[in-house]
Amino acid sequence: MCKYNFECKLCGYRIDVNAVYENMQDVVLNISSDCPNLNPVTKTPITLDAMYELMVPKEKSGFMKLLKDNHHHAEGCTVYEDVMDAIGLSLGRYFEIA
Repeated sequence: MCKYNFECKLCGYRIDVNAVYENMQDVVLNISSDCPNLNPVTKTPITLDAMYELMVPKEKSGFMKLLKDNHHHAEGCTVYEDVMDAIGLSLGRYFEIA
C-alpha cells in the first residue's frame, strides 16, 4: 500500500489517497478528505485501471466521470490531478517491487 497526501489548490482541504494494486493493472483507491464535496468518493474504495487512467485525456477518465457525477465543483478542484499523481507514483513503486 502506498499513502499520499495532497492539499486542494481550490479549497485548501487535505486529500489523502491510499493506493493498493490488485494486479499489474487494477488499483484500489481509498480517498479521504475533510472536504464535504468529496463525500461521495470517500465512502467506498474505488477500483480503476491504472494505465488507462494515466493515458487517457481527462475527459475520458473513469475517475473524472465519477467526480463529475458526484462532485459539484469537479472542474476547479485539484482532486483529479492529485489522484492521478498518486496512481502514477504508486504504479512506479509497484513495478519497482514486482
